[in-house]
Amino acid sequence: MTTDSKPKLKLALFGVGRLGSIRARILVHFSPRIELVAVCDPKPGSDQWVAQNLPAHIRFFSDPEECLLHSGAEAVLISTATATHAPLVLRALELGYHIMVEKPIAVDVETTRQVVQAAKEKPHLKFLVPFCRRFDDSYRRVKKLVDEGSLGEVHAVESNCLDQQDPTGFFVTFSAQSGGIFVDMGVHDIDIARYYLNVTKGLTNPKKQVNKVFALGQTAVYTDLQKTLDADNGWALVEFANGKILTFHLGRTLTNGFESCTRVYGTKGSAVVNGNSTIDRVEVRDEHGVRTDTTPDAFVLYEKSFVQDLGEFATCVLDDKPLSLTPEDAFEAAKIAAALQYSFRNGVPVFFDEEGDPIMA
Repeated sequence: MTTDSKPKLKLALFGVGRLGSIRARILVHFSPRIELVAVCDPKPGSDQWVAQNLPAHIRFFSDPEECLLHSGAEAVLISTATATHAPLVLRALELGYHIMVEKPIAVDVETTRQVVQAAKEKPHLKFLVPFCRRFDDSYRRVKKLVDEGSLGEVHAVESNCLDQQDPTGFFVTFSAQSGGIFVDMGVHDIDIARYYLNVTKGLTNPKKQVNKVFALGQTAVYTDLQKTLDADNGWALVEFANGKILTFHLGRTLTNGFESCTRVYGTKGSAVVNGNSTIDRVEVRDEHGVRTDTTPDAFVLYEKSFVQDLGEFATCVLDDKPLSLTPEDAFEAAKIAAALQYSFRNGVPVFFDEEGDPIMA
């Protein structure tokens, strides 16, 4: 049986904004086991974008409920504004859809808990929050080194995620509904640290995976972020309950492009991913010295990840295989991110209780 003749997963895409439009093109051109049957976006002009950029047979809906009821899809990919994720996920679960939803699930812990519990109650439905670094070949190679013991006992991770300055100020406007820099950006750094650090190892109480967190932040360039108690640069420290450590720096003020680097520390050695986030392997050597071009944004740096996560999702639905991430992974990362945002806004460390919840009162 050829690839074209194999069963395909009928999928509806919700949202064709910055990431959603990228997802749409990948679904059409680079996802052989997925058939994009519908797109939904209530924003004015979205119907024109779909008509101009996607095949004519793909149905367009401006009403999410109409799309869920009448698109003919078996699965949904939710790539809308963060604040809309939870109600869409809950309705899709109610109607029996397999779900892939971009991070974060929600901007607060309790809503995230509600969504994760609803997903757990329907184990026959696949539910994926696709943290892009887990689907990157380089990060997966480091995971193999960790699992093989090549680095020794891995005890710490440090990372950064640094956006290029955006003259449009998109993320300043977006801040009011994003949950803040630690929730919106930092959840990636938190997830990849959990991926490497085996944070439940040696715990007598596996519910409590974190001891405490602390965060600091600045508004170095975008002072309007102060209106939403947000920052354009943030620093975080996480102490896991088994003694392992995560530190990371988030930023939105680079001028050279996008950088995202992770270093994993073990007792026998360390491994660095994207030590220099170059767009290619070219070095220009002239009277100015030696220089390279930096990747412009995360969508380019992790371009392959956005193909590979869709491939895994389709395979796991169609072949009834387990996903490489669980809803609990997304929930644990979300709790830490929310605690860091609270720590930054209130200038205090946040401790976790015996149930594994951050104490934010």
